[in-house]
Amino acid sequence: SPILSQLEPIPKMSSSIEEYYRNNYPEYKIIKIHNLIFVKMGSLLTFNFDDNYIPKLSIGPHWYLTIILLLLIFFLSLMLYVAIFSHYDLVKTLIFFFLILIEYTFVIKTALTHVEVVMNKKKNVDTGGFCSICNVYFNPNNKVEHCRFCGVCIEKMDHHCVWMGKCVAKNNTFYFYAMIANLVVIYAYAIFCGIYMALTKK
Repeated sequence: SPILSQLEPIPKMSSSIEEYYRNNYPEYKIIKIHNLIFVKMGSLLTFNFDDNYIPKLSIGPHWYLTIILLLLIFFLSLMLYVAIFSHYDLVKTLIFFFLILIEYTFVIKTALTHVEVVMNKKKNVDTGGFCSICNVYFNPNNKVEHCRFCGVCIEKMDHHCVWMGKCVAKNNTFYFYAMIANLVVIYAYAIFCGIYMALTKK
């Protein structure tokens, strides 16, 4: 079966996340803040690990642009509310803010969900690809690309989005395109309500 980009079983037994990465991935920097452990993979700051020491969440190198995007959404929402929805009934206004809440959710999910980083260091019959920068092996059928911004190899990479702070790839592609679709719905809803208000205004 095609090799997964997740970690393969390693004979060394590790009692903690810190020990595991120090033993098997010394190139990754470990950052400890009290009881919290972060592992820096390239330019990705990863945290919230599962039972296999795989991170569930990560922050990309352009994290500050995600914060700017969230602020832009807030101010745009405020402007649309003042210009259009403050003149409407409660139901239409609640629909608008519900769509904005969904948009925030998709942005945050895209920005924080950890993408599939190739970490396999073992060569076998299924690994025809090799990255000399990361020193990892991968199945070329898995659409693996090395991201120069994130500094790691990403599986099923779509593109690097600076507004999301990192790559859009295997684990967060759905959230990214759902965010785009929801943004279209917000604009369409606002335009419809704006035109309807202009036509019915006495």
